[in-house]
Amino acid sequence: MQASTNAKSSKPPAGQGEQVNWYLLRTKRGKERCVHDQLEAIVPQVFLPLLRTRVSRRGDGERGVLPLFPCYLFARFDLQERYFDVKYLPGVAGLVSAGIEPIPVPPLVVDEIRRRGVDGIVEPRGNILKKDDCVRVVEGPFKGFDAIFERYISSAERVAILLSTVGVGGLRVVLPSAAVVAETKS
Repeated sequence: MQASTNAKSSKPPAGQGEQVNWYLLRTKRGKERCVHDQLEAIVPQVFLPLLRTRVSRRGDGERGVLPLFPCYLFARFDLQERYFDVKYLPGVAGLVSAGIEPIPVPPLVVDEIRRRGVDGIVEPRGNILKKDDCVRVVEGPFKGFDAIFERYISSAERVAILLSTVGVGGLRVVLPSAAVVAETKS
């Protein structure tokens, strides 16, 4: 005899039904690796894309590996079979959904992210800047200015630079990392 339960809490949202698809899971802050490790035991595939980046706040060149998409990872599983196991796993904040329906991620998206890295680790494109490197601002309101690279902020997404301006010893500016390029030596 089976115990009856509330239909709302005993069934996952209507989905693909017995199909194994990729889904994007939202995790609690800093729990991506913990969730990844737990999911490996219960679903066929888990993918946590990583980014090799500078992690030191001092700008001393120390490198590390951080999630490419903080608070998100991909898992491939049968939604009907594993919905509750995944959704209520410690560290999981939810599945990316449209309304209440989790959205399957096309396999091509996961394949393309994997293609861009080695062993799940994506290398940043372009030059890795070091403290005191000469740089030129190539976009934004300071376009055309020369500056000195100070440090990376927020992984490799933003940089702090020092602009040399008339009458000012150095003005510290924070810009997207794509807005600066290393100066070439002539």
